[in-house]
Amino acid sequence: MKFMRSLSVLFLALSQPSLAKYTDSFIVTLKDRSISVSAPEKRTDTVSVIVENKTLEKVISQIKTEGRVIKRFVLKSKSKEVFQVDMRKVKNLYLVPISPPFQAVELRFSKGQYEIPEKG
Repeated sequence: MKFMRSLSVLFLALSQPSLAKYTDSFIVTLKDRSISVSAPEKRTDTVSVIVENKTLEKVISQIKTEGRVIKRFVLKSKSKEVFQVDMRKVKNLYLVPISPPFQAVELRFSKGQYEIPEKG
C-alpha cells in the first residue's frame, strides 16, 4: 500500500512540475536552450531528483556537491531518470550537464520554479 502511495505521488510530481513544492522532489527539465527546475519548499534528509530530457539529443550529466560527484548518468532523448540523494551530509546540490555542455544548475530548496537560460 505504501508503495502504491509513493508511486502515485511520483506520478503526480512528474505530470505536474508545480507539485514538487508539495513533495520531496526536485523536478529538472532539460530543454534545448534552458533548464527549468521545480524545487520542494522544505529541506529534508532524503530528496528525489527527477531529471527529464525534453531535447532531441542524448544528454550526459552528473549530480554533484561542492567536492564530489554523487551520480553520473546518460539520458536518451525524451526520457527521464529518478535519483535519491541523502542530504544529511550535503550542503549544496548541483546538476551539471556535460554533453551538450551547459552551466551548472544549483538545486535550491524553497526556490519554487525557476529557469536557467542558455548563456548567450
